[in-house]
Amino acid sequence: MSSKLSDLAQIHTAVVFREQAPAPDPEGNVRALAIRNLASTKPLNWRDLPRVRVQDKHLDYCLQPGDVVIPSRGDYYKAWLFEGADEPVFPMGQLNVIRTQLPLDARYLVWFLNQKSAQVKIASTLTGTGIKALTKTALLALSIEVPSMTTQRRIAELDQTTRQIVAIRHRLNQLDMEEIAYLTQQVLREGDLHA
Repeated sequence: MSSKLSDLAQIHTAVVFREQAPAPDPEGNVRALAIRNLASTKPLNWRDLPRVRVQDKHLDYCLQPGDVVIPSRGDYYKAWLFEGADEPVFPMGQLNVIRTQLPLDARYLVWFLNQKSAQVKIASTLTGTGIKALTKTALLALSIEVPSMTTQRRIAELDQTTRQIVAIRHRLNQLDMEEIAYLTQQVLREGDLHA
């Protein structure tokens, strides 16, 4: 069964600062999530997001566990699930935040939106000639396949396992690169000693 996303979720756009976006601040009151974080090849962890300071009136826009975030501009439209954090996470700039309601599981929605078939559908709705944009209206009109909740949860669990494997592989690659850099420095030092 398929339904329009508008029948399954609410979407709001992130705060866009017209004048100047808040600058990184180690004493900031929120972690800032931006498009560049979603487009990165490394797995996204809220602890890696920079701290910024926003006015109290903007704190209502912070993410809630289960929110699905997807860019609204650019070349990449990868969806990400916010599972919660120890600090407020503030979506900033050209992002759409999707809050699902039954019968749609947020983790399943992330998997669905990141599938090639959904990405092709998204690409066909983009507007703009230079910088492409995914409008809130187009996103709300997107057709979502909605299997049973049991099936959605099984798919979501498989997707989560896949993401954990990707994160582990990424960390192993980092460790390999650090080890090779260390060994290279050792070889250079030994070469200098024998010269």
